Amino acid sequence: MVHVGVDLHKRVSQIAVLTAEGVLAQHRIANTPDRVHRFFAQLPSPARVAIEASGTWWWLADLLEGLGHQPILSHPKHTKAIAAARLQNDRVDAARLVHLLRGDLLPQVWIPPPAVREARELLRHRVALVRVRTGIKNHLFALLARRNLHPTSATRWCTARGLRECQDLPLGPLPTMVKEGCLALLRVLDEQIRDLDHELTRRWGADPRVRRLMSIPGIGPFVAIALVLELGDIHRFPTAKHVASYVGLVPRVRDSGERVRRGHIVKEGNRLLRWALVLAATQATRRPGPLRTWFRTMQQRKGKMIARVALARRLAEIAYRVWKEDCDYLALLRHGAVQG
Repeated sequence: MVHVGVDLHKRVSQIAVLTAEGVLAQHRIANTPDRVHRFFAQLPSPARVAIEASGTWWWLADLLEGLGHQPILSHPKHTKAIAAARLQNDRVDAARLVHLLRGDLLPQVWIPPPAVREARELLRHRVALVRVRTGIKNHLFALLARRNLHPTSATRWCTARGLRECQDLPLGPLPTMVKEGCLALLRVLDEQIRDLDHELTRRWGADPRVRRLMSIPGIGPFVAIALVLELGDIHRFPTAKHVASYVGLVPRVRDSGERVRRGHIVKEGNRLLRWALVLAATQATRRPGPLRTWFRTMQQRKGKMIARVALARRLAEIAYRVWKEDCDYLALLRHGAVQG
């Protein structure tokens, strides 16, 4: 079998081809569809092709699968940890990938199906718009704070009453222009986010996995859909702890001799799910039940922030059980799997 390592860039790619006899050849080609297609079409099929995970690998993985080859995504951080080198250039990176691939030492990343990748784009676009909306709100409220203005009809400017009062505030001509521009952008973003929520719910709201995940306290339609789309195939995680590690909700561990130290969470992995689960944990603390009891006990020992993150991890593990066992949250409660 032929093994290939691709150091992929936006315009060009450095490709290392390792034959079954151990002969290594280097090629540098432009990333035009015809040129890349001709190059990989001449390789004996199926070839195993290693690509370092980046923001531009989609098109190459689809092209390789169409030609009958096997694309394999490499985890960039773990790959560099295994095969660090003083000399760093495209030829060295491509050769490193192909040698690790042939030796079955390449840390791999799961490749979602095309439909899941496109669905993730819609989900992440919605998250990006929410972050833009938050930035505009902060910009507007900072303008008001610089003038020592506070809402009288509400406790905060970000409420519906606060925004209506903000619309009628008498300001000078220049700050009024800034204020009206911010409010106009907020109206547009609110409408687009609502449309995205409707589309996400229309496409995946009736999914049985989503419905079961929504039975967990704190997890609403958006978080449930995010779990389904971002985790993809739950069977690729052997245990619930693997899901928590994938999300980045596990502590750092320093083990030396007889001393074991655990620190803050690693903050590696899927940032979107980590953010969504922390939001879900905030909502779960407001609902009576064993999760809120457990949170309050943890809060007394570790503080509110640490307890909230710990509850987010617990929600991730409960979601794994609900999905893997095809049951709802109440079934786990009846079997004693969730305790306060």
